[in-house]
Amino acid sequence: MARTLPFIAGQLALLITGTWLLTTPMPLQVGSGLALAAAAPFVFMVTTLVSGTEPERRHPVMTSVICGFGCVMTMFGVHRFGDQHQWVLWLALVALCLWMVWQRYVWRRPPAA
Repeated sequence: MARTLPFIAGQLALLITGTWLLTTPMPLQVGSGLALAAAAPFVFMVTTLVSGTEPERRHPVMTSVICGFGCVMTMFGVHRFGDQHQWVLWLALVALCLWMVWQRYVWRRPPAA
């Protein structure tokens, strides 16, 4: 599962950024949305990597819902507190896209024979 490591590193960087934003004067809704959008896929990827068993190949719906909800929280925060926070929304969308790409090209790929 070495293909998973770059995705984990990207989600971790976004999670650290979101956590850091919670300590700044940035509105809470914006930073917590980014942290939530990155935390759900990060936890799922790490759990999949660490567990020695082969996970089910069904779509992990709750992880996708939580990640999407983090993006929506960030979007509402940008709408409420101003466009100067737009860059955080882009980071939350990057977290969502990383999650989708990981599912498509890493997790759903059939295991090597």
